Amino acid sequence: MWDNVKQLIGNAAPLIGSLIAGPAGSAVGSLVASALGVENSPGAIEAELRTNPDSLLKLKQLELENAIELKRLSLEEAGLKLIQHKAELVDTQHAREQHKDHWMPNLLAIAMVVMVAGMFAALMFGPEVPQRYDNVLMIIAGSVLTAFSTAIAYWLGSSKGSADKTKHLKVAGG
Repeated sequence: MWDNVKQLIGNAAPLIGSLIAGPAGSAVGSLVASALGVENSPGAIEAELRTNPDSLLKLKQLELENAIELKRLSLEEAGLKLIQHKAELVDTQHAREQHKDHWMPNLLAIAMVVMVAGMFAALMFGPEVPQRYDNVLMIIAGSVLTAFSTAIAYWLGSSKGSADKTKHLKVAGG
């Protein structure tokens, strides 16, 4: 529901609009509700924004008066997103490190290639599929190809190539 409020506020007070649907949304929502003189809920704020044309002017004024604090909140939110992204990257790298010399990447890559090749061979050379199933088959093929590309990127992606290069350099004495 905050997304509707965010869209309504976005043009008049873009900084408030960007913060209201994020982690700092409850604090910003409380500030907005107080400025508009309504209950601190997305529904009440949205109703006020839709029925009172002056409400957007009040929010623009609120944004101007509290610009420094709102920018600080925006930077904190960006910092939290960066920390979360770094944690996800570390988790992926850790998983790759745990499995770097395992037999699974090779087996998985071979199985996925055979599965995708078999799927396309069946589609190309198999019996003709009734037209009413065309869309279903395209969805299935898209899902399989997405899983294939994700698995290949995980197991054999650029990080895998970098790890292999590092291993070869160590063996060569470099």
